[in-house]
Amino acid sequence: MKRALIVFGAWSAVAVLFAIQMHFQSSPGAEPRPWGWIFAWQLSGWWTWALFTAPVCAFAAWAVVRIRRPALLITAHVPMAVVIAVACAGFEGGLKWALGEWLTPHTFLSGVSDGIAIWWTFNLLVYAMIAGLYHAWRAQRLEMQLVQARLDALVGQLQPHFLFNTLHTISAFVLEDPKQANRMITRLSELLRQSFNRERGPLVTLEEELELLDHYVAIQEARFGDRLRVTFRVDPRAAAAMVPTLLLQPLVENAIRHGVVPNGRVAEIEIAANRDGDLLHLAVRDNGPGLTADRTGNGGGGGGGGGLGIANTRARLAELYGPSHRFELINAPPPGPGGALATIEIPYSDHARDHR
Repeated sequence: MKRALIVFGAWSAVAVLFAIQMHFQSSPGAEPRPWGWIFAWQLSGWWTWALFTAPVCAFAAWAVVRIRRPALLITAHVPMAVVIAVACAGFEGGLKWALGEWLTPHTFLSGVSDGIAIWWTFNLLVYAMIAGLYHAWRAQRLEMQLVQARLDALVGQLQPHFLFNTLHTISAFVLEDPKQANRMITRLSELLRQSFNRERGPLVTLEEELELLDHYVAIQEARFGDRLRVTFRVDPRAAAAMVPTLLLQPLVENAIRHGVVPNGRVAEIEIAANRDGDLLHLAVRDNGPGLTADRTGNGGGGGGGGGLGIANTRARLAELYGPSHRFELINAPPPGPGGALATIEIPYSDHARDHR
């Protein structure tokens, strides 16, 4: 409802501007048209576009998650632009006939045909403007979500319990195992550097994502020692897949935070990735106590791996892939040691495939 009001409000503002222009563009010596007729004429036209804005944005949203090449995306818009331009012009012509706005006698059919003849080419420009604004709005949303993902990661990595415990672990290794201490310092610096590398766009290869994740996992394994065991099972065919930046770290951080408990039990985390035709399957499973309220990603929770991090992951996946993705966080089904299971399914794409 709020979006509908915003759309109608925006097109109403455009109608007012065109009405003012129309009033002052009257032919010299001609009697100015009444303001009431001018506003009715402009509002009936631009409110028609308010109705057609939704299908334009819906098609743009559908196309952008299925077509990665810009040239093909633009090509896909061309036939849709013609259909919408003609339909909108015909609808406007018929509406003006119904409201009695034509200055010359018209039938319904002549109103529709004249509307198409007069406005369909101009409507192509309006369609291009709406589609362009949608794609710009979507790109801005993705950028904001990427910034939020980096902020979530920063919060998780710089939380006192993570950073101080990591530094404490490093200090313990300084005397006992200097080489291990040096490796942990290197891991920590690489984790922070790569997480906020501005050259990392919204999408990276799965191989790059796992390389970043490996730094985080290595730090946690050194910290918890024998109490934590992390296993990677990655299909080599999936390594080149493009995935959202910082997709897996919130899930793994959440699994470790809830899986490692002070009862002597070994926390086992399994990270799996495989390709099945045109789909990429990702999974993070732990053997912890299972789901609790702060692990659903729907409410509060703090840090990069709690509710906020997972909620942002859901939002980014929805923005990038729409209905073509699946993200579930559930209690792990038997057989197995229980715990929680996070699964992600997205369309498979890679850089070479997208540019063929």
